[in-house]
Amino acid sequence: MPDDYYQVLGVSRDCSQTEIKQAYRRLARRYHPDVCREDGAEDRFKAISNAYATLSDAQKRQRYDMYGENGSNGAAGRPADIFDIFNQVFGGMGGPFGAQAQNRGADLQYEVTLDLQGVVDGFEAELSVQRQTECEQCGGSGAAPGSSPITCVMCAGRGVVAQERATLLGVMTTTSTCPRCHGRGVVIADPCPGCSGRGVTRTSEEVLVTIPPGIEDGQRIRMAGHGDVPAGGGIPGDLLIRVRVQRHPDFVRRERDLLMNLDISFVQAALGDTVTVPTLGGEKEITIQPGAQSGDLVELDGLGLPPLHGGRRGRQIVNLRVVTPTDLDDDQRALLMQFGLQRGEDVRPPEHRGLFDRLRRVLGGEA
Repeated sequence: MPDDYYQVLGVSRDCSQTEIKQAYRRLARRYHPDVCREDGAEDRFKAISNAYATLSDAQKRQRYDMYGENGSNGAAGRPADIFDIFNQVFGGMGGPFGAQAQNRGADLQYEVTLDLQGVVDGFEAELSVQRQTECEQCGGSGAAPGSSPITCVMCAGRGVVAQERATLLGVMTTTSTCPRCHGRGVVIADPCPGCSGRGVTRTSEEVLVTIPPGIEDGQRIRMAGHGDVPAGGGIPGDLLIRVRVQRHPDFVRRERDLLMNLDISFVQAALGDTVTVPTLGGEKEITIQPGAQSGDLVELDGLGLPPLHGGRRGRQIVNLRVVTPTDLDDDQRALLMQFGLQRGEDVRPPEHRGLFDRLRRVLGGEA
């Protein structure tokens, strides 16, 4: 990393103040520790901030141009906090280390279970959610009624303390959470009895969750602001609802389509038939064509599931499975044997050869 402040910001020595600020904004966004996870990003951000602190001030810049880094730091005193600089330029969006940063509460996770009919129609569920909310007695301040929090003298209300160390680039400032106020910026001398000074309490809250039609198993619904309220104020977390779709005894889901198996006899398969099948909207007749085979499909358009964001429902697909009987009596076996002989099939069942040999001779006119 270059030592020269102008090189750090990537500007020329005769650049304008506008160009210096533009360069800082571009580089600070890129290397801010909350955004950039590259090795050395934090040191790069500090170097960028220190360079801007000097070059953005006309007097400091003049001394730097005349005497270099030692001249600017020695004459101007300690450099400003790097996140204060960021806040000033970007309007208080300094991230979790900045003085104006907003704390965020924890997200809460719950599950809702519904059946396939709920997937078709949509579903509403009322959840009893245990969440952290602002204490009603103290209004979130943590101080007992009639008293107020006191500004922390260690961090002057900033919630962070700064430490300086010398580097090749000059004096670098690092920040950490204030050990006295634990980042809140205030100290509670007389804690609220309702929340023990935390400013938040845990309560039960009824939340109505709306599940849209077409939801899939495992998908999550995010309800912003329905999570925990953070102690000390800030942005509430979110409520995350994971949806579980129950298995159906008849149907298997494949995206928008519903698949089911239908067992039919070989007589129905050979001759055809009209049968009823279950659907999510009640029973419906389907036609089995003569000569149907196992694996043939009958499709019912519009009886599947809707897409998540609206549109035409999918299909219900009926998979035919021809079932061979296993409990034939002698008369039924004889009829089948006669049917086979008429078709020219030389069928020789191993367990009934004597009976069928006699039958074949009779049907064939043999003595």
